[in-house]
Amino acid sequence: MYGILFGLDGTLVDSDPIHFEAWQIILAEINPDAPLIDREFFNKHISGRLNADITRELSSHLSEEEQEKLADKKELLFRQLAKEKLQPTRGLDKILEYIKQNRSKLKIGLATNAPRLVVDFELGILKLDEKTFFDAALLAEEFGIGKPKPDIYLELAKRLNVDKNSCIIFEDSVSGVRAAVAAEIKCIGVLTSAKQETLEQYGTWRTVQNFEEINLDEIWSAIQSE
Repeated sequence: MYGILFGLDGTLVDSDPIHFEAWQIILAEINPDAPLIDREFFNKHISGRLNADITRELSSHLSEEEQEKLADKKELLFRQLAKEKLQPTRGLDKILEYIKQNRSKLKIGLATNAPRLVVDFELGILKLDEKTFFDAALLAEEFGIGKPKPDIYLELAKRLNVDKNSCIIFEDSVSGVRAAVAAEIKCIGVLTSAKQETLEQYGTWRTVQNFEEINLDEIWSAIQSE
């Protein structure tokens, strides 16, 4: 039995450009005199992180209640923008078909820092039912511990009842890769947001541009041989 563990934002869906646009708008509203954030800033300070950590760092002059409202406003804007722009990560249909054809020997898990509203929205776009497609799903806001700590992936493997050495994680962000590496589970970095050298710096096992480059049978063979 093998386990495929997915992140969501930027992994199953190519959402980072939309998150970037939403954060640009929101941060410009609260800091109108500051220059617009660029992709380098976004990748370093925002991508893959929990909203609570982002707002705590970038809007420290606001109260905790105001920071929560800011995060809610950003997520509402994200969903408005994403209705027209959000797409599955290229090649995801290939992975989904592989899973369908090999379901009896696979366990599928989801671990995400995304809030519940975003998870439901994005899975709806993908037409994936959380209860039937995934054997287990963990949201950081419900589980209580988010990435880059490894706990969410360790618990996910446990709930899937699959040895972590027989699992592969697909992640796109630094925080996701850090969580996977700390959990000692092999990680493939999907380069929808971060640069290859960045994810390699944090210890990802492999990188791909998108799911078109994935051969899961070859990956299982590689895992067994190590």
